Amino acid sequence: MNLDRTAVQIAKDLKQVVFVGAYAAIQHGVTRSTRDIDIALAIPKTDEELEELGYQVYQERGKKIVRTKIGIKIDIYTEGVSGIPVQEIFATALPVQKAGTWIRIICLEALLLAKMRAGRPQDNEDLRRLCTLHGKTIRWDLVESMARDLEVVRLRQYVNALS
Repeated sequence: MNLDRTAVQIAKDLKQVVFVGAYAAIQHGVTRSTRDIDIALAIPKTDEELEELGYQVYQERGKKIVRTKIGIKIDIYTEGVSGIPVQEIFATALPVQKAGTWIRIICLEALLLAKMRAGRPQDNEDLRRLCTLHGKTIRWDLVESMARDLEVVRLRQYVNALS
């Protein structure tokens, strides 16, 4: 599975997209694998619009599932990612060139905050790796604008412990 080609196709199909989650962590330098792609959408798409673009949309155990044309699962966020509003995700997103096309990924600071808030084992591992890789380049003013006070303190302590 070529995630970069899949991301480019998703960006071309859905237009205003920011990649979040594992794929974004990979773009920020974390070495890991993933079986799905998480995206934030500026303008929500209906099931019909997704299907017209060739995506598979169906219900599984009461949950909506969306898959690309080649079967890769996509998790779509239209309101927020771990409590960070989609508008903020878009305003701070970073452009990255993949396969000759520009796509956007969640900024490091929002990704750190989202991973910290999610708190699952893989998110904690991603957070550890991101802090180790980029602890000295975190824009703390941006973290402070998105986070609650205790979250900033917790993240600073975590980064300091790894630096």
